[in-house]
Amino acid sequence: MRRAIHIVFAAMGGTLLSAAAAGALEETPAVPSGNDIHLQEILFETRQDNSHVARFRYVMPLIRQGVEFHEIEEDFFHLCIGVAVPYLAVAEKEVDQVIISMADRETEFGVTTTLATQFFEAFRVEDGGCIWEGF
Repeated sequence: MRRAIHIVFAAMGGTLLSAAAAGALEETPAVPSGNDIHLQEILFETRQDNSHVARFRYVMPLIRQGVEFHEIEEDFFHLCIGVAVPYLAVAEKEVDQVIISMADRETEFGVTTTLATQFFEAFRVEDGGCIWEGF
């Protein structure tokens, strides 16, 4: 069964991306940890300072069974450089920051839940690469 990929525009004036851009994104990319993940959604937002952010929200059910951040740390950079940057290039979207999140279950963005465990990493996108920006 295939999952729908939700692309949400938090910034005003968002437009639909081309089919080619949507096709460049894998729903279940391979990651260095070898754990199964799937894409929940991509969110684009413009912050009050006019910086542009792309959030790639993934679900890794094994987090629920005690997977710790250090065990999947490499997955975040891999998803930024191997998925987010190529996707943004095909979609012709320029952003200042990419945030990769990994949760043990699907969650609604911006809604606090004590049931979910989530990890986040932020990257500055520069010259086709990802530069880690610690929170």
